[in-house]
Amino acid sequence: MAESLRDQLVKAGLATANQAKKAERQADAEKRANRSASNNDAAGEKQQKSSGKKGKSRPARPSTQEKVRQRARQQNAEKLEKDRELQKLRNEKAAAKALRAEIKQIIVQHDQRAKEARDDDVPYNFVHGKKIKKIHIPKVQQEQLSSGSLVIVNNDGRYHLVSREIGAKLSEKNPKCVIAAHNAEDNTPGPDDDYYAKFEVPDDLDW
Repeated sequence: MAESLRDQLVKAGLATANQAKKAERQADAEKRANRSASNNDAAGEKQQKSSGKKGKSRPARPSTQEKVRQRARQQNAEKLEKDRELQKLRNEKAAAKALRAEIKQIIVQHDQRAKEARDDDVPYNFVHGKKIKKIHIPKVQQEQLSSGSLVIVNNDGRYHLVSREIGAKLSEKNPKCVIAAHNAEDNTPGPDDDYYAKFEVPDDLDW
């Protein structure tokens, strides 16, 4: 069995028993210190390797709370866009309604058509869309329509007579409300006018 450091020192006469015991304790302390340092180094390397692996991990996915917030923001943006579209539609309807009211007011204020029919009224035929319409008016207004000084305008299905100037004003607001408007050039006889002038159109002709 191997002798201890203390026994070896005493036998060699290099130290007393107390000195040898003290030297042995110092040697044991140095061994423990060396083992502790070695263990600490190993633990540091292990921790460093572990940290390196964690650094290469995948990015964390959005949490449930973050998903809820994203969905709320998306729904809010969709609602704002829908509200804008509805408001735009309301504004367009309001503008169209206001325009119809303005046109109606102008027509009523400047209407020259008689409110009651007279025995000497004559028929006047005109085209509205794809249909031929007929109204009965005084002879003088028939001539004014033919010359272009009067025009026929449509007010929600009712026909009125207004001056050419008022007709031009209404046409700027809505060209569709002016139904019949002759220019001065329209009164120039065409090559077939003399031929058709020989035939009289009956007043009771249903167009």
